[in-house]
Amino acid sequence: MKLNVKLYGTLSRSMDTYDHTNGLEVTLPDRTSLHDLLVHLNLEPQGIGMMFMNGRPAAKETQLKDGAKIRIFQPIFGG
Repeated sequence: MKLNVKLYGTLSRSMDTYDHTNGLEVTLPDRTSLHDLLVHLNLEPQGIGMMFMNGRPAAKETQLKDGAKIRIFQPIFGG
């Protein structure tokens, strides 16, 4: 399955070829979860804030769908 993944904040710093306008095109096997995608991208779970699939909040256990648009945000802190 093919996914479009956009990373926000500092999550893309370790990816030399990340395109901030278009994100990443990622191909993964069917029946892959959002957690599997994080592992594939070498993103540490504790460094992840909110995640969305096709504009809706998603959890790490969420099964991905072919053609999905995934948005992953770093945690936001402030006071």
